[in-house]
Amino acid sequence: MKTFIKTIYTILLIFLCQNLFAQLKSAAVVSVYTQGAKVSPEMAESIFRIVTTKTEQFNVLDKLDFNEIIEDSKIDISNCYGKKCLLSVGKAASVDKVITGSIESLGKKIVVTVKILNIETGDYDKVSVEEFINLDNEIQSMVSIVVNKALGIENTPEILNSLIYFNQPPEAPVAYLKNNGPRMGLSYVIGNTAKILAAPEIQGGWGFNSPVVLSQIGYQFEGSYLSAGNFQALIEGLIFINGIEKEMFSPSFALLNGFRSSKNGWEFGFGPTFRLTTQSQGYYLGDTIGGVGGEYDVINDWVKSSKSNTPDGYTNTLRTDKRGDIRFKTGWVWAIGRTFKSGYLNIPVNLFYSSGREGGYIGLSMGFNIAKKD
Repeated sequence: MKTFIKTIYTILLIFLCQNLFAQLKSAAVVSVYTQGAKVSPEMAESIFRIVTTKTEQFNVLDKLDFNEIIEDSKIDISNCYGKKCLLSVGKAASVDKVITGSIESLGKKIVVTVKILNIETGDYDKVSVEEFINLDNEIQSMVSIVVNKALGIENTPEILNSLIYFNQPPEAPVAYLKNNGPRMGLSYVIGNTAKILAAPEIQGGWGFNSPVVLSQIGYQFEGSYLSAGNFQALIEGLIFINGIEKEMFSPSFALLNGFRSSKNGWEFGFGPTFRLTTQSQGYYLGDTIGGVGGEYDVINDWVKSSKSNTPDGYTNTLRTDKRGDIRFKTGWVWAIGRTFKSGYLNIPVNLFYSSGREGGYIGLSMGFNIAKKD
């Protein structure tokens, strides 16, 4: 008895399913237009066909069956996007609906359109359009969202929030500052460096008048490694020749990490500096190993000496000295400034402080260049 009842239930279930299947409208996917997106028209039609079939709202005509019908009817569907052509294809295929649409890439977004053409009335039952974030690997999900929208099927909020393109206020073009160009300025020497430069030549100095002020002339070049809105992060290189007016050849190179606002021109930078200068070895009277001893005078207590000739207990070191050999001298630079604009002309002005073991430099530099846009 139980076996008989199960058999009856099975027969009724099959009968109901067949009736339900028979009540579904038939549909064919025809000519999906694509532009810019990384998907071919053939692939787009396959996506439309798969997504429409999964909704279970239509009996979707198989691709191979559809191709046979088109070949027998001798209809050219290579450019079949208009309503008249779509109607002729739908009638030849004996379907109730024709599903068509487009997938277009427009800059930051992908626009998907789905159209459902009623063959009996000759009008579109529904036309749905949606804009998405430009993610080519999510095109099938995008098509699914728009097909569901056209058929009145609710989409999950998670998919909508992750893919739908939300309109943002338009951004005006930003003229990013590029301060590549010549630089010139003055630097005020401080600390022991100033004392050495002002000392007589016989004591290893240059005999400059105090206070010691040196001219600078050179060139700045830079590159942006981060640009976000009105903010720029930069790598800046500055090459200078210092003290030309005093017959002093002291080239320097600074490599800075800089940050600049393209909106108001303010900038800040810091980094190492490398300078070519003459230095010699020696020791200071009173400068003993372990800190034992009294204070010493930078000029009068300096004794030029090699390491081998340095007396026991004294610290042999390098000092800026006109009588010495050309060597690299390192330091650190801090800079702050602003770029002023006059038409297409940029005028960068910067204050800087360069510190080293013997002293440092406080200076002002400025330059000029023509405004450029990124």
